[in-house]
Amino acid sequence: MILLICQPTLIISKIKAMKKKLLMFTLLAGIFSASVLNANAEISQKALQSFHSVFGDANHVKWVEYKDNYFVSFMQNDILVKATYDKEGNLLSSMRYYKQQHLPLNILCKVKKDYPSKNIDIVTEVSNLEGTVFFIQLKDNKGWTILKSDQSGNMEVTDKFNKPE
Repeated sequence: MILLICQPTLIISKIKAMKKKLLMFTLLAGIFSASVLNANAEISQKALQSFHSVFGDANHVKWVEYKDNYFVSFMQNDILVKATYDKEGNLLSSMRYYKQQHLPLNILCKVKKDYPSKNIDIVTEVSNLEGTVFFIQLKDNKGWTILKSDQSGNMEVTDKFNKPE
């Protein structure tokens, strides 16, 4: 009780950090549980052929069928990939989660130049019909910074989180 009275800003910042972590965990758990719920879905031949023509070396493949499309998650070259296909086998969108070594070199060089004291924690690459963007999570001893970059390396800070004190 004394801690609450003496340091309310510390408690509030810790609660905010915990909420963000809980939200991320809930989101990831929901995605993974959805892939298990409908693992026996009947996937159209068109979607399967399209998938195997691009991701022939994928492993740990899990499909989920929805009304108008399919969701598939899998591993490819140590990269977690999640993709959405329509019933005709067209790839609608994908998300890839990886470390800095898979980031395009122009973006990697710019991040290292602009943020030399921060380490790249994880990259989320989002591709859809409009193009590809990269969300780059940077980490240092003070907290995290989230960058959004297009393929040309144009970047903006989308969020910052401080570590609780």
